[in-house]
Amino acid sequence: MKTSTTRRGLAGLLAAAAVAVLGVVAAPSALAASNDEIAFDYFVSKGLTERQSAGIVGNLIQESGSPINPYANQPGGPGMGIAQWSEGGRWDTDSRDNMVWYAGLSGRSRYALAAQLDFTWYELSTFSSYGLADLRAATSVSTATTVFMQKFERCGTCATTQRIAYANDVLSKYGSGGTGGGTTETSLPVLRSGSSGAAVRTLQYMLRASGRSVTADGSFGPATDSAVRSYQSAHGLSVDGVVGNNTWYSLLPVLRQGASGEAVKGLQRELVDAGYSLTVDGSFGPGTYSAVRAYQTKTGLVVDGVVGNNTWGSLID
Repeated sequence: MKTSTTRRGLAGLLAAAAVAVLGVVAAPSALAASNDEIAFDYFVSKGLTERQSAGIVGNLIQESGSPINPYANQPGGPGMGIAQWSEGGRWDTDSRDNMVWYAGLSGRSRYALAAQLDFTWYELSTFSSYGLADLRAATSVSTATTVFMQKFERCGTCATTQRIAYANDVLSKYGSGGTGGGTTETSLPVLRSGSSGAAVRTLQYMLRASGRSVTADGSFGPATDSAVRSYQSAHGLSVDGVVGNNTWYSLLPVLRQGASGEAVKGLQRELVDAGYSLTVDGSFGPGTYSAVRAYQTKTGLVVDGVVGNNTWGSLID
């Protein structure tokens, strides 16, 4: 069913307001705009066209997953936040051009989506080298995506075609002729001491990937509670031992073919539970890639073989 522009716009405004006031990031649902939609509406509100705005969001999805994730932390690398700004650079160091400094000016969390969107606009509108003039001149999604990729992201391995595909998907969903978000359930469960099951097991794999020593046995006992609190404390989250959206989004990495480690084991166990025949070896090879794409096709997700927030949220019950 087509979602009206008015209803979608109101949902986006309400969700954006919640982010601005509370500094929280909600998982997408039928009643709340996803972070992708919030970002799209944000850049449109700044006077960019829908194609230009979609080009930005397509890049942010490539960088941090979908929905875009302000807690994204590049595994084994310096990237942080929705644009994967580098630690030691634009995340926390560059003079008058770093996310930590910018968020501090208004007393906001560096992990708040609204703060990261504002910082993105600050960089675009303050430093001409980040390409706002060229972005405003772009008349197609592909040009807008490429300009932002080259001038703002300045990526090493860019995956240009994938960024453009994401951008076109954003425009089709949230543009004035779009149909709104999909119907696949991508919310994440709230876990706490006493919880048990596959979701707890996946949580434990993520905690292991972060360097915590826990057994992936699916039981949320004292050791898991201690590991969760340790992780929350180290990452500026509320230290309550409860794993809600913010803790999940901080823990869950974006996984692609070539990734390896405990987080990949957690993914593989989820895929086995979903009915796919895989060896749980922690290596994201061709077999895992094929299973991810098959799962995405089956559940109506974007079929790209990349495990971001939407795929994680669909897998984890």
